[in-house]
Amino acid sequence: MLLTSKKIKKELKEKNYTIVPFPINEKKILESVQAFFKFLEEPTATKKSINFTISPNHRRGAVGYKIRDGQGDIYDDKKEFFHFHPAIFREYSDLLKKNDILRDFVLKALPIWEEAHQTLQNIFKVLEEEFPGAVKKIFKPGKDSHILLRFLNYNWKSSGECLAKPHFDAGSATLAIAESCPGLRIGSCPESLKFVDHKKEEAIFMLSSNYKNVLDTEELLPGWHDVVQMNKACIGKPYARWAVVVFVEAYGVKALSRRETHKWYGV
Repeated sequence: MLLTSKKIKKELKEKNYTIVPFPINEKKILESVQAFFKFLEEPTATKKSINFTISPNHRRGAVGYKIRDGQGDIYDDKKEFFHFHPAIFREYSDLLKKNDILRDFVLKALPIWEEAHQTLQNIFKVLEEEFPGAVKKIFKPGKDSHILLRFLNYNWKSSGECLAKPHFDAGSATLAIAESCPGLRIGSCPESLKFVDHKKEEAIFMLSSNYKNVLDTEELLPGWHDVVQMNKACIGKPYARWAVVVFVEAYGVKALSRRETHKWYGV
């Protein structure tokens, strides 16, 4: 699959996403997810032992474990996720030596992050042809890239038709790597949402709400997206879903408010 600026731009304009190669086999991704779920069985204090940020400016800067209990949420879902960044090895080297489960998880996450980092470099180097300066807004030698690998687990007491709320992501771009079941829809607005066919060893690249800080253009739009339950027989029953997603943000950028990133939520 050859990446060209023309192909990427054309597909982002037509579909609000493009498919790119992601040459890590499914087994390695599943092993990292299994290590993530094993990590989730650890005591709360252990899960929260990694907690720092690679950027105070945006919502995607936090590294470590987070939980949202869904109270007061119409979806009544419990969401747990872990943001991985290689800076963990630098900031928490002593902790990793002491905890085998945590160390195993982050070691399995590392090659996936590295492949995502390379994939994103390849994409933005291609886009650099039309948008000069795009690469240095995200990648600078000797400086941590604001690229976070999210391992995400949803648990519902009772699942609805919508498994993930419709929204724009808060960063500059997103790379969807894997999920436990199909159902991802992407478009430019609620009326244009269409299902995405996600195949093995491929990733889905879309722009996020802050993309103009990297690509100065009015021609492209961020991907408005959600996840729906394709098996209608599961609606109303306990359900769990996992996903592996990468968020990228340009340096020195402040995240937009939820009023912007979720502006059509409920429509």
